[in-house]
Amino acid sequence: MNTIKLSKNRPNLFKLPLLMISFLLMTLSCSKESISDAPVNEVDPSITEILASFNNTAKHGKEKSDDNDVWETDATFEILSVALAKTKLSSVVSKNRLTLLAPTDEAFMAAGITKQSVADIPNIENILLYHVLPQPVYSYDLSSGPATTAEGTDVIVSLSDSGVMINDAQVTTADISARNGVIHVIDKVLMIPSGNLVETALSQAPEFSILVEAASKAGLAETLATGGPFTVFAPTNQAFLDLLEATPYTSLDDIPVDMLQQILLYHVLGGYTFSAQLTNGYATTLNGAAVNVDLGMAPEVYINDSKVLATDVQATNGLIHVIDKVLLPPTMNLVEIAASYENEFTVLLAAATKAGLGDVLMGNGPYPQLTVFAPTDQAFINFLNVANAEEAIAAIETLNAEDLAPILLYHVVEGRVYSSDLASGPVTTLNGDFDLDLSTLSINGTVNLVPELLNVQATNGVIHVINGVLTP
Repeated sequence: MNTIKLSKNRPNLFKLPLLMISFLLMTLSCSKESISDAPVNEVDPSITEILASFNNTAKHGKEKSDDNDVWETDATFEILSVALAKTKLSSVVSKNRLTLLAPTDEAFMAAGITKQSVADIPNIENILLYHVLPQPVYSYDLSSGPATTAEGTDVIVSLSDSGVMINDAQVTTADISARNGVIHVIDKVLMIPSGNLVETALSQAPEFSILVEAASKAGLAETLATGGPFTVFAPTNQAFLDLLEATPYTSLDDIPVDMLQQILLYHVLGGYTFSAQLTNGYATTLNGAAVNVDLGMAPEVYINDSKVLATDVQATNGLIHVIDKVLLPPTMNLVEIAASYENEFTVLLAAATKAGLGDVLMGNGPYPQLTVFAPTDQAFINFLNVANAEEAIAAIETLNAEDLAPILLYHVVEGRVYSSDLASGPVTTLNGDFDLDLSTLSINGTVNLVPELLNVQATNGVIHVINGVLTP
């Protein structure tokens, strides 16, 4: 992702802690008249004149001098200028105080829009107004969240260390000051969402009618239509047909409602997560468990083992990313997961029972979500200096629960902590801190994480397997 650039007469304030500054925008009607008509400074060029200056500079090869605003971009805006002229919005954009989110010619052409075709685009006037904030908003006024446009529909601002996004468009140059406002250059044309998540899903190809039917059967359709915002990883109809073929279920009606509900919630993130904001690692869903985002095979993106087919389909209350498989959430708690590994965690489970921690690890205690750094049977055999797991369990039985519990709690962290959340340094457990070194995957310098057995998910937490027993 490109780092945002600002005009030379403005400091780069995107790196400062200004996320709490709100947009100073009023709720306004969806019309040209909603744009502020406060007095403007008559000295500087207007927004439309600045757009034209970029076009002229590119056309005639002139260099911008250092004694006026210099913008670090080679972009041109001929298509935008033509669109503003043909819709008679040029005067609006030049005379009123506003912010223009300006797609470059390259952005328009990527959307299939040329100077010749722009006037024929349906709803082009409203699309242009969707790129206008009805008063000047500089970079230091921005905060993550919705901002109402002159068209009346919100755009979504996302601030991060990588820069600024407006919906799925990157701001490439910010704070180009004009006499009547400010221009922020963006690398995509913003399209107005017209339906909610359910309506948008039904309007797409490939079709998502089975997903919508499933949401209805699970009692989630109304929430997806009226709640949010949500980001939905949406399996296609074919993905659902593939799932039914691979399971004992012949139709959605055969799947228990509570199971269907948890499956669907496992496809939903709270808030807006555009494709440019996806990062390698785990993203927690409304199911409680997390999906694994894998960008390692770029440009292909995977969510768990499901390939992303399309991204950033915008609805009025969220986003849709299309995937080719149905994602299946964990169905066993931490104890059940550990027990499912034959002859791998028998000593750990015996120790948890002896220490009175079995119910806690099943999610029945004070901690609804836990992360367990789980020693294998061999780890306990080595720690107790015995010959096999049976002898290790016998040795565990000779210990008092009061002596055993502190050792086990030193392996447990409150909440879900995935490998992508870990950092080198102290890790706080339910019985003090241990020291983690990610460069060697070692804990306290003596015990190692097992790389192929990290992030084993349960309904109430996550397991990271380790090759030794930790002592507080």
